[in-house]
Amino acid sequence: MTITLKHLSVHGPGLLPAVVVFDGRRTLIRGPSDTGKSHIWKCIWFLLGGTATLEQFPESQGYDSLELAFLHGEHEYLVRKAMSGGAARVLVRLDDLWVPDGTPNPLEDVNQDLGELLVQLSGAAGKQVLRKRSEKGPITGDDLRHWALLSQPGMISEDATKGKGHGKDKHVSSFSLFLSGLDDSAVELYKTASEKDQAKGRLAAAEAELARLQGVIPADTDRASAVAALAQVDERLDMFATQLQARSSVLKELRQQIFAEGEALSTAMTQQASATSMRERFTLLDLKYSSDLARLGATDEGIQFFEALTETPCPLCGTSVEQHVDPGNLKPRAPIKYRDAIAAEAEKIRALRRGLQPSLAQEQTRLAAATADVQRLTTSLKALEEQEKAVLRSASLEFDSDPRELAESHTRLSSLIDAFDETVRLTAAIDHLKEATKQKQTALVRNIGQHGDDVGAIARQMLNDWGFTSIQSVYVDPKACDLVIDGRRRLSYGAGKRGLFLSAMTIALMQHALRSGHPHLGVVVLDSPLKAYAQKESPDKDREIPTATVNTSFYAWLSRFQGPGQIVVLENEPVDPVTARALDAIEFTDDYARGRQGFYPPRPMIAPPPGPSDGAEFDELA
Repeated sequence: MTITLKHLSVHGPGLLPAVVVFDGRRTLIRGPSDTGKSHIWKCIWFLLGGTATLEQFPESQGYDSLELAFLHGEHEYLVRKAMSGGAARVLVRLDDLWVPDGTPNPLEDVNQDLGELLVQLSGAAGKQVLRKRSEKGPITGDDLRHWALLSQPGMISEDATKGKGHGKDKHVSSFSLFLSGLDDSAVELYKTASEKDQAKGRLAAAEAELARLQGVIPADTDRASAVAALAQVDERLDMFATQLQARSSVLKELRQQIFAEGEALSTAMTQQASATSMRERFTLLDLKYSSDLARLGATDEGIQFFEALTETPCPLCGTSVEQHVDPGNLKPRAPIKYRDAIAAEAEKIRALRRGLQPSLAQEQTRLAAATADVQRLTTSLKALEEQEKAVLRSASLEFDSDPRELAESHTRLSSLIDAFDETVRLTAAIDHLKEATKQKQTALVRNIGQHGDDVGAIARQMLNDWGFTSIQSVYVDPKACDLVIDGRRRLSYGAGKRGLFLSAMTIALMQHALRSGHPHLGVVVLDSPLKAYAQKESPDKDREIPTATVNTSFYAWLSRFQGPGQIVVLENEPVDPVTARALDAIEFTDDYARGRQGFYPPRPMIAPPPGPSDGAEFDELA
């Protein structure tokens, strides 16, 4: 699906808009020079993503913004942009024709770059084109404009149709895309200069590393001998590993026994310490009982002695004993009670002492058993430790080589083998990098198949309709992106035919692309396709068809044009009134007295109505 231009308008505060409404199939805007026709072409180019600033002239003073409306399916897009430049604002709404009640749908901003939007609407989204042989990129709005909008200078230019400068390669690619429908996504890219420089850097590094490795490898050594020597070292190391594994198994068993004996010894020593502690406590308690019995015996003897004493007054004061002690203690029964209590206490202590003796004997027996276990386990543990030392000594005596030397030899030989392998890898990498630094140049031949002949057939029929009935063959040269007419390159013709032939190719390319479902903008805008051919002073020797015939035939063909696609023609040459009515042509008269003067509405401050004496001056007014 393509776009269809709807109208172009220029606006300014307090000024009438300058508006041109386009027909959906073909539009002719005709008028003399300096009435704004080329300016319309520049405005369309500018609003479709061109960046060149529009030139200002007296009629455009006060106007500051432009608007281009175009249709795409059921949607109407508006592109608004300041005449001074800057970013474009893109809006969209459903086409008014689809609104049942006639009320326009609201406009909504399109959050997409204008160029990307045009590429998408033209069906070229995702297509890849060559920008140069080392770079690909998406098709851009510039490619669409280049093959759809032909300026007046471009019509007669002797330059190649692909243009000049950095964009010419992608113009060739986009031409092929419109022609054949095939993009360049499958084309293999050349390496960029940066990639070649990187390859050269990697090549130098690889060569330096190869030289270093070759210096490390002894001259009288090859990889096979190094592998054999490493195998012998591995065999010796395996023997060491086997011996160590056997010793490890024995040591593991011994150490398990040592651990078990150590645990048992620790338990026995704990029991010994516990029994010793309990025996000491019981012994100390027995001594205490013995001491208590002795103390009670001494007290009983004291009471007996007290009973034997006679009462005597106090030798100091002469008073009786009743005055110095409790009289109750002097009663005859008191000493007897004391002695009975002492006897009962002594008997209790003797009973406790008799009960202590079995416990003391038991702890003594437990201590003796624990002491014997400690002695036995200590002896067993020492014997196991001596066995462990003997195993370790025997292991060191059985190894007839130094393990450290074998490990060093293994490392050295492994490194040597790695150096041999890395040398092989670097040699292959160097060969590859040498190829990468010298890119092989191959011709790029795009497969356009029958498409070039199809476009040539459309262009030939078109040129025949325009009056060039003698033309017998037309085909497309895909490398030049141009026509070959009757065996001659288009650029070999004079300026007038160059312009007309280029117009025919551009229209034919659009029609072929749209009929074949290939990407294309869907619009062709031609600025003055007939002017160069009609100039009498032109030195074109190939102008065998009269100008009037070509003009009449061209306009008649345009009036019958029904697509596919849309054509907008901006032209100076006069058109027959009947054909003009059939075309519904927009006429610029350059005359205040009749019709439309030009693109911009007349303003008295710029150009007052002409008087009788100055009409000639206003004939030259733009």
